[in-house]
Amino acid sequence: MKKQKILISALFFVILSSQIYSQRANSDSANQTELETILKKCAEYCEKLSNSVLYFVCREKIKEEIYFFGPGSVIIGPSLYRSNRYIKRIEKNNLVYDYQLVRKDKIIKESRVLLEENGQKKNEKNAPLKTKVFRHKNIILGPIGLLSEYWQKHHDYKISKREKYKGEEVIVIEAVPKSGLKLNHLFGKIWVRNSDFSILKIEWNQTSIENYERIEEIAQQLKSRPSIKLTSEYAYEKNGIRFPSKYSINEAYVNVSLRRKRITKSKKTVIYEDYKFFTVETEIKY
Repeated sequence: MKKQKILISALFFVILSSQIYSQRANSDSANQTELETILKKCAEYCEKLSNSVLYFVCREKIKEEIYFFGPGSVIIGPSLYRSNRYIKRIEKNNLVYDYQLVRKDKIIKESRVLLEENGQKKNEKNAPLKTKVFRHKNIILGPIGLLSEYWQKHHDYKISKREKYKGEEVIVIEAVPKSGLKLNHLFGKIWVRNSDFSILKIEWNQTSIENYERIEEIAQQLKSRPSIKLTSEYAYEKNGIRFPSKYSINEAYVNVSLRRKRITKSKKTVIYEDYKFFTVETEIKY
C-alpha cells in the first residue's frame, strides 16, 4: 500500500509539472504574439514620424546644477558632507531659448534664439547650446532609433511590465542591441500607450550614453559605480505625432562603503512648452 501511494504521488507530480510547463509555454507564446503585434504597431508609428514634415517653435527651458567637491571630502549626498573640507561650489546654469526644428525630405535643422542666460535677458540669434555637462539633440526622433522597422532588426525586445503612466494604460518594453552588435545610439525602456501605440516616455540605458568611458573614469575617481538616469518624455500631441515635453539627466554615483550611498554629480532638466506648430503633416509615398 505504501509503495502504491508513492507511485500515485509521483504520477500526480508528473501530471502537475506537465500542466505547469504547458501553462508557461502557452503564456510565453501569448506574450511573444503580443510583443510582435506591439512592435509592428510601433514601427508604423515610427514610419509616420519618419515621413512627417515638421516645422515648430517652442520655449526650451534648461536648468543645470553641477557639484564640485573639495579634495578629501567624503560625500554622503548633494548637500551633506562628513569632512572638515566641504563642497567647493555648486554651479548653476539656467538658460531659456526659443527652439525651432524644421524637418523636410529627411533633413533636420535645429536652431535656437537665446532669450535668457542666468537671469540676464538676451536676444542671441543662432545661439549655441550652452549646457555645461551633457548635450542633447533631436529629442523628438528618439523613438525611431529604437522602434522603426529598420532598427528593430538590430535589437532584442521583451515586455517588462504593464502599468499606468500619467493616467494612461501603457506597456513597458525593454530594447537591447542584439548579441555581438555595438550600436552608436541610445537604447533602453519604452513606455507605449495601449490605445494607439504612441511613445510616451523613454528611459535610456546609461551604458549607451556617448562618451560613457568618461563617466566610468569619474566613477573610479569617486570609488563608486555610475548611476545615470536619462529620460525623454513626450506629452504633447499634434496630428498623431507626440512631441517632447521634458528631457532630464541625473548624473550620480553609488559608493557602497558609505551610509548614504548616492553621490549626485550633476542634474539637468529641459522643459519644452508653448508650442507653435507651422506644419505637421505626413508625406505621401507612391
